Amino acid sequence: MRTTRIALLACLALPVFASEAFAVCGCTGLTIAHAAGGTQIICSANQRPGFPECDERTGGARNACATTYEYACPTGANSQSLAAAMPSQKTGFGANAVLTGTETQCTSGQLLTLTINGAGGVEPNPDINPTNATGAAGQLVPNVTFNVDNDATHPFPQFPRGGGTVAAPNFGGDNYRWADNAAVLIERAPGLTRWWDNTDQGKDTQAEVASWSYKFVSWVKGSSAAQPSCACGFDITVDWPANADPVTTYTQDAAYSSNCHF
Repeated sequence: MRTTRIALLACLALPVFASEAFAVCGCTGLTIAHAAGGTQIICSANQRPGFPECDERTGGARNACATTYEYACPTGANSQSLAAAMPSQKTGFGANAVLTGTETQCTSGQLLTLTINGAGGVEPNPDINPTNATGAAGQLVPNVTFNVDNDATHPFPQFPRGGGTVAAPNFGGDNYRWADNAAVLIERAPGLTRWWDNTDQGKDTQAEVASWSYKFVSWVKGSSAAQPSCACGFDITVDWPANADPVTTYTQDAAYSSNCHF
């Protein structure tokens, strides 16, 4: 913006600002798909080869997407190898948001706390995957201030609230902030944002006693305080006794939910 071009740019800026004023987005409902044996669909213009649990469909094999690629991904306990010497499984879920307005003006993300217990006691948590900031107090869920650590060198806080309180819990960021991020399966299109996540559990031996406790908050935030936002808080617990199959449970946390269907 220099010399004689300043006046021209100032004139041209008016309709841009006017159009941006109308580019609003709100989330009217967020549904978490978690049924055992269920499927979460994600449509993608680009191939996403890093998700072997999902069924990749193209051409005539697609039944829900108009994009080049369609991914059908499992929900509930999946990818189980329970009889192996080192048994393992995964637990999947999908987040499905209904949007109004211009979808690119909404922001999305996920928060997480977890505790892993193995034969040696509480195990170290993995490192945080930074997400979008969640804004002011009560912006996602009334009367709740989420204290979110987005430092990728820090481990996730411990389940259930990272040492915080019900009204001011401590969470770690868990990504799902960019629709074009090839590291996650996420889709943003007119009227919707949706993604799929799949946590993994494994034991060193059949005789080990282990457990996993996760508290997730999946959320989509409206473009301003005047626009509605959605958040679904829920726990996934996996209790895995010695020489037996795991018991996997999904439970909604109403304290961290708003416009949520579970």
